[in-house]
Amino acid sequence: MHGRDLRGSVPGAARAAEADHPALPDGGDRDPVPGPDGRAAHVRRKGEALRLPAPVWEDLGEVLVSGGRLLLLTDFDGTLAPLAADPTQVELAPSTREDLRALARPPRAVVGVLSGRSLGDVRARVGVPELIYAGCHGLEVEGRGIAFRHPEAERQRARLADLAGELRARVGSLPGASVEDKGLAIGLHYRNAAPGAAERLEREAARALAGTPGLRILRGKKIIEILPAVDWNKGECARWIRQAVFGAAADVTTLYLGDDETDELAFGALAPWAVTVRVGPDEAPSRAAHRVPDVAEVLRLFAGLARQARRLS
Repeated sequence: MHGRDLRGSVPGAARAAEADHPALPDGGDRDPVPGPDGRAAHVRRKGEALRLPAPVWEDLGEVLVSGGRLLLLTDFDGTLAPLAADPTQVELAPSTREDLRALARPPRAVVGVLSGRSLGDVRARVGVPELIYAGCHGLEVEGRGIAFRHPEAERQRARLADLAGELRARVGSLPGASVEDKGLAIGLHYRNAAPGAAERLEREAARALAGTPGLRILRGKKIIEILPAVDWNKGECARWIRQAVFGAAADVTTLYLGDDETDELAFGALAPWAVTVRVGPDEAPSRAAHRVPDVAEVLRLFAGLARQARRLS
């Protein structure tokens, strides 16, 4: 099997995983992909952690070991690395960095990190040259010989820089809040601010944008962002990466993981041809086909696939 569309296999996968830790078939001389605990993954029951169905684990590993086309796309904050009170203190675990490097070593998988951070910031925090990086929710992309800057967004760069300065003057004295100039976006952070800070920041953002065409507000986890008002998001970026790397090839198996509302746009855009995974508690509806409970589960997923990749070296 090369690059089979796993999204279409989800209903059967769920039924096959009803038994506790079902055994994966050995696939001849192929090692089954272990679940997070070294056994087959299973569907969530009441009181259990959310995990990907066993056939999804198996199929991802089969694509990897058979030399099929595998595209692994993931958010950074809250997906590859735990969220932190101070966004500047978020770090990737060294073991995860090595797992990503093992997976991305040609001709293994193509791995991309799509983040709301600036391109330079997320690339420095992950620190694996073999990966593709997308910053500012996909407005800028680099890696593995491809590069992209959204032309309409670029035309707003100078205006965004001016606006960031204006907002610092307006909210710089608000305890626990901060203004981040990300080049193609502005982030208004309030994770450490007092209750009511979000409303104040949103009012200031709306005031700053009044009479300024071409910009929009995007709400995320403890952040309000100002971005160019272009028809582009993480989902469109993921489509662009797939096309840039694989061309018109239909047999590309794609996995996308994310934890934020901005990732919901990607889940919707990718649903016809990707395995989509929402990271975090299942408290709110999601367009993703699957859920896992936390970053630790994501890291175990990548660790299991990386073990498979190392066996091929």
